[in-house]
Amino acid sequence: MLIVAGSLINPAASTTSPPAPAKEEVQRDDSLTAAEKELESRLEKVLGSVAGAGSVQVTVTLSSGQENVFAQNINKQNRIIEEKDQAGGNRKTTEVNEQGSLVFAETLNGGKDDPVLIKAKRPEVAGVLVLAEGAKDPELREKLAQAVETLLDIPPHKVTVLAKESW
Repeated sequence: MLIVAGSLINPAASTTSPPAPAKEEVQRDDSLTAAEKELESRLEKVLGSVAGAGSVQVTVTLSSGQENVFAQNINKQNRIIEEKDQAGGNRKTTEVNEQGSLVFAETLNGGKDDPVLIKAKRPEVAGVLVLAEGAKDPELREKLAQAVETLLDIPPHKVTVLAKESW
């Protein structure tokens, strides 16, 4: 009995390890990181070509990955049952049965069929940090911020532009 109490008091004595992250979580993190790196590279190229910007470094943080909406066959049935009992009471029951399945498009080469994509929502940007050598100039700093806002279609409060230390 004393041993059990000791392991409750000292959690470090426990031999169980924390659960490993699910494969889906790891893949999502990898896809977010890849999307962030791609956006950073594109922004660095564009912002670096702005007159007076000098060397530019960009960090992008995404709050969600790309969201895909696929076509579905949906079969929905509604059934309403009305019952009256001997005492004069009424009871009305509504039963809804809905079933759905993905719609797949046949491939011409006989390979694996692909689900039909209806809409792909871009990843949501949480924030962007831009470091630029020329950002000491307030006018240029504003131009760089506006460029990021326009390119990513995000509000101004999600963009910060700071002067980069030049060596």
